[in-house]
Amino acid sequence: MSKREADSIGHGSEKKLKSDKKDDIAIDSELLGQQTSYGTSEGNQDSSAASAAAAAAAAAAVAAQPASAAAAAALTSQQHQQQQQQHHQQQQQQQQLQQQLAYQNAFRQSQGGSHSPSSGMSQIQPTTLPPSSSSKPSHGSEEWHKQRRENHKEVERRRRESINLWIKELANLIPTTDTNKSQILQRAVEYIKRLKENESNNIEKWTLEKLLTDQAVSELSASNEKLKAELQKAYREAEHWRRIAEDKEK
Repeated sequence: MSKREADSIGHGSEKKLKSDKKDDIAIDSELLGQQTSYGTSEGNQDSSAASAAAAAAAAAAVAAQPASAAAAAALTSQQHQQQQQQHHQQQQQQQQLQQQLAYQNAFRQSQGGSHSPSSGMSQIQPTTLPPSSSSKPSHGSEEWHKQRRENHKEVERRRRESINLWIKELANLIPTTDTNKSQILQRAVEYIKRLKENESNNIEKWTLEKLLTDQAVSELSASNEKLKAELQKAYREAEHWRRIAEDKEK
């Protein structure tokens, strides 16, 4: 082999090595560009996914705010309704208790005047409380019959006291000095009958007086109208003669 051929072969191998290096550098640059673009796209995708997640969380928070407000309002209204119901129940219980107390006071006042009629309505008689259910005797036993008799006696006693009280009140209303109950009742019946008769007589008297008054008023009205007509006639005649006298003077 000659020297030229060796030089040409050396130059050819150098050119080939340079071209191979250029190809390797181009391939490396392409790979680096692809990796860079892939990393950039992945970063963009990650950032877009993060922004989408943040937007979804914000939307969920915004949507949850009205729901939480509505739930709070519903809870507040429910608590308010419960408070109103409790207040209404308390008022009903207080009213029932007041009615019971008023009934008991009225009953005691009606029973308290058997000893002094003038201040009987303000006195309070002690009453026997009914036995509790725990000490209630068995039905049909001797204790049960005894308790039943005592209850009947108590009821009868209260009934007699009430009758005596109102008979005494009735005796204070009618003009009588009797102390016997039957006589007081008899005088009261007679007094009421007399009052009824007087009322009937007064009604008849007032009716007759009203008729006479109406008749007198109608007669006075008629005479008044008649006098008005005569007065108007006399006034017209006087006016007529006055005009005649004025004409003659002219």
